[in-house]
Amino acid sequence: MSDIQNSNLDKIDKHEDEIDLRELILALWRNKYIILSIAIIAAVLTGLYSLFMLSPVYQTKLDIVVNMPEKYNTRYGEYTLPITSNKQYIDLITSNQVLLNTKEDLGYGGSVDGLRSRISIKSSDAKEQNTFTVLVSADDPEKSLQLAQALYKNYVEFVDVMIRDRIVEYFYNQLNTDLTILEKTLESKYALLKMNEDLLAKMPKFFNQKEAMLEVQESLNGSIDYIVLGNIINPNYLEVEKNIISLQQEIFVMEDTIQKHNEQLNALEEQKKLIADYYETGNYEKVAQLDVEGIVKNGIYMPSQAVAPGQKISPNSKRNVAIGLVIGLMLGLIIAYIKEFWVKEQRR
Repeated sequence: MSDIQNSNLDKIDKHEDEIDLRELILALWRNKYIILSIAIIAAVLTGLYSLFMLSPVYQTKLDIVVNMPEKYNTRYGEYTLPITSNKQYIDLITSNQVLLNTKEDLGYGGSVDGLRSRISIKSSDAKEQNTFTVLVSADDPEKSLQLAQALYKNYVEFVDVMIRDRIVEYFYNQLNTDLTILEKTLESKYALLKMNEDLLAKMPKFFNQKEAMLEVQESLNGSIDYIVLGNIINPNYLEVEKNIISLQQEIFVMEDTIQKHNEQLNALEEQKKLIADYYETGNYEKVAQLDVEGIVKNGIYMPSQAVAPGQKISPNSKRNVAIGLVIGLMLGLIIAYIKEFWVKEQRR
């Protein structure tokens, strides 16, 4: 008997489930116009928002080749560059100085961080990678191209000045150190020269001939009838005189080297001022004429010129309309269900 009752209860529950599902479908059908209206309205609003409210975004692509050497020969000597990978060089394109100069060139009124957010760099983890893609975004194709061109120009100039700055600073410090050592050595050479000159002044150039003759006769026990006298030069005198000449030559070479070091230091000092002026004003023309030649011209370049983008990358109006339609359908279903539930409760 209990089995029959359980079977009947299962049939009743199943029948109620079928009725509930059928009622739900009928309820949605009765509210189909509400659901469709909400979905269409949401899609239209999303489309209008995408077209008229969201700013379009255009991207200009820069293909940049970075192939910087490890060492560089200058008129002052060989210099080892401080940056060791191409990726470190390309990352400098978003440095503050580059962005500040770009802002000034274009009259951009936003912040540096705002400008930085418009720039993206595509690179791999490969250490030897030397080709990079830089994407520059703006709300207009021409603005995007202008921004990309200004960014690249200021980037190349900054890297060039930065390397010149490091070279100038390195050799300026090295020459200063060498000059200090040379001046101390020169001072000791002058002291040694004076000591030798004083010694030479007190030292007889020739030996006393009479005393020398008597000494020779005594050593020969008077066996020689006569001796031809001649000038006998003091060998110690000759040695001191030789030392003086050598010291004078060394001093001459050192003084000449010191003079050249001072001339180079003065030239480097002027270059330091021009480089400092670049960091303050962004004026690159004078820096480009420095005698420390730049190496960026052949180390960083673009195989082809950048062009203005032909179409925007965002917003994607079709995708946004589709998303709005789906959200509208979901919202319509929820409203329809709440409406039916509310009516049903009122009837009860």
